[in-house]
Amino acid sequence: MVEKLPKSIVKAICEIKKSLEAVSKTQKNSHGGYMFASTDDIYAALTRKMGQVGLVIMALEDKCEIVKVEKDGKTVQWAHFEFSFVLATDEDTWSDERAKRTLYIQVTGPQTFQAAQSYAEKSYMRSLFKTPTGDMDLDSMPQAETEEGQAALNGNGGKRKSSAAAKRDGTDKLFNEIKQKIETAESLDMLEQLPDLYADEIATLPRHWNELIQHTYEDRAAELRQ
Repeated sequence: MVEKLPKSIVKAICEIKKSLEAVSKTQKNSHGGYMFASTDDIYAALTRKMGQVGLVIMALEDKCEIVKVEKDGKTVQWAHFEFSFVLATDEDTWSDERAKRTLYIQVTGPQTFQAAQSYAEKSYMRSLFKTPTGDMDLDSMPQAETEEGQAALNGNGGKRKSSAAAKRDGTDKLFNEIKQKIETAESLDMLEQLPDLYADEIATLPRHWNELIQHTYEDRAAELRQ
């Protein structure tokens, strides 16, 4: 049974939606070269409007579980987060367990925990207000299972080739092979292994080719989640 939203909260949400326009994209991805709307962009578009109508959204961290994973002699840490949210006006307060956001993220430093909350808040606010951005955000990038694999996937693990050089030495065949394996991955588990398996190769691809790999990965992940 759905818990009824108080009238004052419904009214506040609708007032914000009536005046909400597309969120500006102020950030540029250094690897893909595309613009995206950051969490700060979402806040900038919504927080003043929320203040005007008297609506508060609070994120509550309900769970943070750290799991160590051993693979190929390396230890990596993953965090399992759960966040719930409280909506409040000066008249009413509302929350629902089914409105939680759950995510798994690799722990690479103290910034990981702030990034997790920011991601959860951004996801919740975009869903609540149907905020249009049309962006491919950093949180949609493919993630490798190890820090070494992630660094290589992001382009930090080797020197990139130019498109011309890659075609001359046959790297285009490798690109097509990786792209095909992503497109034909039969499960999310299989898909998520590919960034690690081809981390060194992906790190040397021309930037434009790397961006195509990233888009292909995200499209296939979305298909498999459905």
